[in-house]
Amino acid sequence: MTLRQRIASSATVNRATAWLFRLWLTAVYHSSRREADGWDTVARLIEIHGAVIIVCWHQRIMMTPWMFDLAQAPCRSLTSAGRAGRLVGWLHRAFGYGTVPMPKGVLGAAEMREVLRGLKQGISIGISPDGPRGPARVAKVTPIQWARTAQVPIVVFTFSASRFWSWRTWDRLMFPLPFGRVALLWRVWDRTVPPRVSEPEGAKLAADLGTFMDAVTAEADARVRG
Repeated sequence: MTLRQRIASSATVNRATAWLFRLWLTAVYHSSRREADGWDTVARLIEIHGAVIIVCWHQRIMMTPWMFDLAQAPCRSLTSAGRAGRLVGWLHRAFGYGTVPMPKGVLGAAEMREVLRGLKQGISIGISPDGPRGPARVAKVTPIQWARTAQVPIVVFTFSASRFWSWRTWDRLMFPLPFGRVALLWRVWDRTVPPRVSEPEGAKLAADLGTFMDAVTAEADARVRG
């Protein structure tokens, strides 16, 4: 393992980096003119179903610490074993979330069982369905499988900012800057996933979810430009 890899894998380094990101994002949140729309509907769904599945494009994950009201119910996020995934995991834990790590960067049977057990116990889960390596904005079938098994709703979360950096990553990560406008949106994907879904049906539902996520993201972008 190289020195760079050892530093990137260091719990101390990751914890310190997550702390700095937390300070930055908190400053962005409190210094921005914020518009939040849709959480009340999600809160009602949690009362009815016990939990929800939150999906967010990887490009828009930087404001996911605000994707869920942890004062109301618990929520976890699925994180990958890559450097970015580990950092997101540290960041979410710094904000009070639980995490479900994928040790090999792949969702295995053990992780699937843990997520489903949590959903049935009232622990919501957040996932970037195009992560951890893309292709960007192409939704995988994973949240469809969870919704089919646990019979809980899927909710799209996204944000947009009037001031941001666009990082040169595969997803063109949006990194928000302070003193601008920020829109936080929650929208319920109004599709019922049946208890039995064939592979072609699952792929079609995943594509439909991706199209809906794009529409919600475009709505958020329009709000900060208005």
